[in-house]
Amino acid sequence: MAEKENVITRTTDFIKCYLPKLEKMPRNFKFLFGDRIVKLQMELLENLIEAYYSREKLKPLRCANLQIEKLRQLLRISTDMQWLSLSQCEFATRELNEIGGMVGGWVRYNKAKSL
Repeated sequence: MAEKENVITRTTDFIKCYLPKLEKMPRNFKFLFGDRIVKLQMELLENLIEAYYSREKLKPLRCANLQIEKLRQLLRISTDMQWLSLSQCEFATRELNEIGGMVGGWVRYNKAKSL
């Protein structure tokens, strides 16, 4: 149970750290691209909370995995467009990989438990 709390806390910390970086995006992309990133981050957090409190955990966890992959792709584009520095992208990628690993472990645990 502590691992699930950990992934929610880690995701919340990631969002708080990443949000100020979106403010530095060029104005013409901030409201389209930046809003999409924020929306994905919030949906990720919501799915993790839903998984934590619901009986059916696999569906929201699978959605969370998909959102993590979407965020990875948007981070790559942000770096390619030079909206994020390489070090900022590396940090965000490391955090998303950690969160993804935690979600993956949670999925494996719930699959094994349901057998």
